[in-house]
Amino acid sequence: MNIEPLTDRISLIHGTNEGVFPFSHSILIEDEEVVLIDTGCGIENLNALKKKFHMDYVINSHTHPDHSSGNWVLEGMPIHVPEEKFETSGDAAALGERFVGRENAGVFQEFVKESMGFRNCRPTHAYNRQTVFDFGKTKLLPVHTPGHTVDHYCFFEPEKRILFSFDYDLTPFPWYGHVESSLTEFRESVGKLKDMSPDVVLSSHRGIIMEDINEEFDRYCERIDRRDDKLLSLLTGEKTVAQLVECAPIYGSYPYAEPLLRYWERQMIEKHLDKLAVEGRVEIRGKYYIRV
Repeated sequence: MNIEPLTDRISLIHGTNEGVFPFSHSILIEDEEVVLIDTGCGIENLNALKKKFHMDYVINSHTHPDHSSGNWVLEGMPIHVPEEKFETSGDAAALGERFVGRENAGVFQEFVKESMGFRNCRPTHAYNRQTVFDFGKTKLLPVHTPGHTVDHYCFFEPEKRILFSFDYDLTPFPWYGHVESSLTEFRESVGKLKDMSPDVVLSSHRGIIMEDINEEFDRYCERIDRRDDKLLSLLTGEKTVAQLVECAPIYGSYPYAEPLLRYWERQMIEKHLDKLAVEGRVEIRGKYYIRV
């Protein structure tokens, strides 16, 4: 287990495979209360944390299983999750239908169980944008940031201006692959986070970022824009969404859980095509799309 201190009270728990999906980093707060934020760092790490620390409660940034898969390891203590979509939290069947549709829900359930160690574990408390988490000397302010999911929150620690950005992760792979995801809201949430001018960013899939933070946010958005350009380059003639999914312009390939990756690829492609159509850069002809 790799624990990386950021301050005397805040540490990054490095996830299995360095937090690359299907894992994520977790955050440990050691204050008057000891709190773990997100439980996707790997079941072995969670068991080690449980032995080493007497934790008071758990917080999830949102309901994605790579951030909540290990809640069951800490079952019996309070588990705080966003009020948005509270009814689906910790329930693999409900999450499957929500995230990949009924036709793929079974594949989803098997994937999160086998790859992440997910087990059903219902939360006990809901928080929202009015909540203030007060652990003693450390206070965290939830910032609602939809676009990735409707229930995604970031946290801001005002004393040292630390932003817990979670899945606005500043990696090369911005992600908005659900029906409920929104490309417009994703960009708005990134802008909101940049405008907060954090001095430090804790990313769930990248770790601690302390340099060139404004430029990091700009590069993150540029990667989204490059997906527009890639789709336009594929539209050399009329193409359907299904044909574009075969090209895999976003994922590149489908090396695992292929039905899920194809579903998420399609969702992101469709969001870009809708945007390009509104901008007048793509024309829709029945089921076909063509570059203008």
